[in-house]
Amino acid sequence: MKKAAVLLTSLLMMGAVQAKGAFDVSEDAIAYRQAAFGLIKENFADMGAMLKNKKPMDAAIFAERAQHLAMLSAIPFNGFIAGSDQGKTDALAKIWQDRSEFDAKAEQFVAATAELAQISASGDPKAMAKAFGAVGKNCKGCHQQYKAD
Repeated sequence: MKKAAVLLTSLLMMGAVQAKGAFDVSEDAIAYRQAAFGLIKENFADMGAMLKNKKPMDAAIFAERAQHLAMLSAIPFNGFIAGSDQGKTDALAKIWQDRSEFDAKAEQFVAATAELAQISASGDPKAMAKAFGAVGKNCKGCHQQYKAD
């Protein structure tokens, strides 16, 4: 049952990843995706602080943050419209040169966050840490290929 819920959530979110935003101006698309990534970063950092004992572990808050992360995970990808590699952005042109690979990585990120949200509901610290690590690996992999330092 849990795997079915994760799969359903992933499929629903993958549709959101593939949806295109309604942006006519690249600056708006850039601002949109940066704001979404900022919220993702805040939720992810809070969970990381709990796992690293930099703040008290609260399984309920961790699970809530994981749910937020899963909900937010597909949002920024609507802001990667053509031409939005220009302007105040760290996005590399490689995103648009190999869009199918970028979209596949986005879908992997969405799936990893959905799995983290599902696992976090169990409150199992080892499983939560492992799933958190998988999300981090997805983040890092995409940043290494598609984000300027």
